[in-house]
Amino acid sequence: MSDVEIHRIADLKKMKKPLVVIGFPGTGLVGSVAASQLVESMQLSFGGYISSSDFAPLAAIHNYKPLPAARIHYSEKQNMIVIISEMTIPVGSSMDLADKIYEFARSVDASSIISLGGISLKEEKGGEVYVISSDPRMVKDIVAKRIAKPIKEGATTGVTGLLLTKGTLDCFPVTTILAEASEEYLDPKAASNVLRAFARIINVPINTTSLEREAKEVSKTIKESVIKAKLSKSKGPPSEEGGTMYG
Repeated sequence: MSDVEIHRIADLKKMKKPLVVIGFPGTGLVGSVAASQLVESMQLSFGGYISSSDFAPLAAIHNYKPLPAARIHYSEKQNMIVIISEMTIPVGSSMDLADKIYEFARSVDASSIISLGGISLKEEKGGEVYVISSDPRMVKDIVAKRIAKPIKEGATTGVTGLLLTKGTLDCFPVTTILAEASEEYLDPKAASNVLRAFARIINVPINTTSLEREAKEVSKTIKESVIKAKLSKSKGPPSEEGGTMYG
């Protein structure tokens, strides 16, 4: 039995119909990276955290400060609440967490929920952004502005999928923006793509310069790894290499 709890350390009820944004790990870690960049670029305040006995025992460290891996940030100025997780959500907690997030969004009288994430590459070059929503008008508007492409058939899983279903059943706007991303490594370029699409949807500028810079570094690292792999194949058994950590 899951025991997910949302703990508030700020009075979020003062906000007027805020937008609730969700960024969880998934393909290319796009959701977590995009939400983290959103928090940093808009200088959102720490407003609470999410706990469960099923969650991994870890803390996220940002600017030398340890924080809960699953937490809430907010800005009264931007009228926005961001729920971010930097750890994988256990399958057994997904339904309970989706319920708690949905109840939380309704309790603050949220205008809508928008989830940011990644989707597996359909083409080698990637770069496409897609939209799924419980609100057909939202999809129509986003597609008309050429911000993202609609998804006619498929499936989306986890907390995001459950929230989309809840939104459809309750006629409440829940939207997911998905950028094509690699399944094999952290993809800051995809995170930048999803954030730029999100910025156009809410009509607010979001700085993605650091993500673009990190994307170039990742691309360089991948190219070097491919070259080393080719050389090792031609010279014999590969030597052991260390991994790369982003911090």
